[in-house]
Amino acid sequence: MSSLMKRTPLKKLSSGAVFAREAYSLPSVDEWPHRPLFVCINTPACKTEVPKYGLGALPIGVPFHFESEWFKGTCLIRLKGSQSNDLKGDEEYFQGRKRIFQSVIQGCFKERVNVADVLTGHEFIRPLKNLPHPWVLKTATNFIGKVSPGAKIEAHTDQPFVEAILGGSSQVIRGDMPGQEPNITSRDLIEDCSVLGGVFSDGKVTASKRKRMLSNPKTNQYSFDTESVYTFEFYQNLFDATTYSLDLGFTKIGCSHILNGQPIQWLGKLRDGRYLWNFQIWHEKLLKVASQAR
Repeated sequence: MSSLMKRTPLKKLSSGAVFAREAYSLPSVDEWPHRPLFVCINTPACKTEVPKYGLGALPIGVPFHFESEWFKGTCLIRLKGSQSNDLKGDEEYFQGRKRIFQSVIQGCFKERVNVADVLTGHEFIRPLKNLPHPWVLKTATNFIGKVSPGAKIEAHTDQPFVEAILGGSSQVIRGDMPGQEPNITSRDLIEDCSVLGGVFSDGKVTASKRKRMLSNPKTNQYSFDTESVYTFEFYQNLFDATTYSLDLGFTKIGCSHILNGQPIQWLGKLRDGRYLWNFQIWHEKLLKVASQAR
């Protein structure tokens, strides 16, 4: 247990230290229920309780409840082609769509926070390696920027990261009174940010306009309250978790060596470094690289 919670703080451009659960703390791949994938809490980064699942494998394709110090809610992760806990549901969700990855968070903040201070992205505690040719990397960066407007990407540092404002990068955001929130397993979640007030009050602001507005950190007049139930949906068609590769259309880039044996994440955090949630998505391809990086 101590190895699971081992912390090695590292400095980062944004506020707060970076922590990560390492490969050696995971169970044997023979025990992975969704092999070659393993979804889990990033325990050293975010103190989180997940009833029933704890520190083990989290489900794919069905929601699970969690609670951290700063957020309480439900998470759903769908990965096309995975050994999902709901194969039929995943097939129905992805059918006829380009997207291959979906993640949804629904729940309540435990303190009122400025929308501009709630971030998402990926963080790594070791440098990236074997980066592709600069023009390929630039293309990948541009693609990421389209998925997450305003994203800050630092690839050539000791602790690389991709960081974006959650309000500007989520495909769908809505706020509801408790008991009125939608079922997050629905095929289509509908945008409704009227709870934010201001220009959003009439509920007519489109998702694309909201993304343009809230991806700017200077748009800081809106807050997430503690009374509403918020739903955040993110999906993309670039990164295939089942092969751990990035599809740029003209080429596919294997990511296990580039990431230096480190997993991608589905995280939410505050600008001051406090984590709302932090889940890792491992692939067994990462394990050999990770063992060599230690």
